[in-house]
Amino acid sequence: MRKQYCLAILLLGANLLFGAKKVISPNTSGSNEQVDMDATLIMSPEEVTQQLGADPGPGIVLLRMKLTPKTDTPVQVSPDDFILLAHDDGERSKPFTPNEIAGQGALVESAKTAAQKKTSLSAGLGGMMGMGGGGGGLSPGSSPAVTVNSKMDEKSKGNQKLLDTLKAKAFPTTETAKPVEGFLYFPLDGKHKLKNLAVLYRGPAGKLDLEFVH
Repeated sequence: MRKQYCLAILLLGANLLFGAKKVISPNTSGSNEQVDMDATLIMSPEEVTQQLGADPGPGIVLLRMKLTPKTDTPVQVSPDDFILLAHDDGERSKPFTPNEIAGQGALVESAKTAAQKKTSLSAGLGGMMGMGGGGGGLSPGSSPAVTVNSKMDEKSKGNQKLLDTLKAKAFPTTETAKPVEGFLYFPLDGKHKLKNLAVLYRGPAGKLDLEFVH
């Protein structure tokens, strides 16, 4: 009887211990005269899979974005309005589309410095990085910007179930005067401290820099 009691205490302690390891995803928000934004960054592979109900593969982080227009005038919104910035190495990436992750032909990522290869993304950001309110620019002497490039692997046949899931939960491309919400699927190479990550909005409703802090 005593052995059973001790075993029950040990099991209870283990449950409490594992329960204490629950991941809390960081949240940030921002606003201007036209929109309010609320963003939650989901980086743990386990939590990414839990949120989607499917594994999108390595190197994918989720950004749950809620955008609320502040006027009665409809706002055009799109995943292409957002950029994930890592201040520490200058990596900037646009979100992947569901087809790029799970469609026919899988994404193969590669990273090259801006000095090696210029892209429309890095060129377009050159004149905008100092304009946002959250310090999205890179200071002089910092690491060279890294641009994430990708190519399609034509041998991949895709994953229809994952593709349907990604499409159903994606942040929409639409024109709206009402709140919209959904996931943005960003590539993120390497390990980055939370304080070095930011989401940049560059869209029809203006500019916003959403910084993540501890």
